Amino acid sequence: MIRRPSLLALLVLFCNRGYVAALAPPKPESHRMKLRPKPKQTLPRDAQTTKLALNPLDIAEKICPRVGVLTSTFLYMSPALAVLKAIRSSSLGDLNPLPLAIMSVSSVAWFVYGLSASDPFVVLSNTAGCIASIGYVVALFPLLVDKRQLRITQSVVMIGVTASFCLWTFLCLSGATISKASSVLGLFASCLFIILSGSPLSTIETVLSTRNSSSILASLTAAQVINTSLWSAYGLAVRDKFVWGPNVVGLFLGAVQLTLKILFPSKK
Repeated sequence: MIRRPSLLALLVLFCNRGYVAALAPPKPESHRMKLRPKPKQTLPRDAQTTKLALNPLDIAEKICPRVGVLTSTFLYMSPALAVLKAIRSSSLGDLNPLPLAIMSVSSVAWFVYGLSASDPFVVLSNTAGCIASIGYVVALFPLLVDKRQLRITQSVVMIGVTASFCLWTFLCLSGATISKASSVLGLFASCLFIILSGSPLSTIETVLSTRNSSSILASLTAAQVINTSLWSAYGLAVRDKFVWGPNVVGLFLGAVQLTLKILFPSKK
């Protein structure tokens, strides 16, 4: 037999439900608004332009060294055609071997400085240069018939290599800190690069007297101007005096060579 709830029981249940509903916290009015998707916020056109614009400092610090690796490689590879031509003809002709001899020492010095400063851009930009420049010197030595030219080239290579090894040995055995050793190596590499940048002007007397700039390689001069421009910007961006200092000087010396090439075109 099923018992029906009494009127008193129903009244008590109704009162209890009303009491619980009275104690329940009211729902916020914005409850339904939270379910709606938020409208997309759009920036003003001026703000978007400012956000998308490239910072010149970021360009100098990030883009210039990446392009500089390519231009440095082009700088070191620019004498390759002239060297191959000299090897095939068994004669130097108008090729000046002095810049190539200095290049072999300078590229190694910059490679070591890049390792000490933990700068991958400096290391990568001189890796190909070390291999190529040493190959140039080895290939051209048998073609140096002029004894004076041969002695100068041999002296440059021997003095540069000896100075490099003596400096590295001193820094290793003297217990110099990494920062101090990096500064010394940077100064040494900077001096060599300035000498390298000015070495094509060693024939400036001949260029002016004959009004012929064939002894100055056009490809090497163009690569020097472009390369030093990029590395000057990068050095200024990262505030490395050993990078921007010699490259600014190299840019000036490259501009002088370019001027000579324009004023006194090469004669065959």
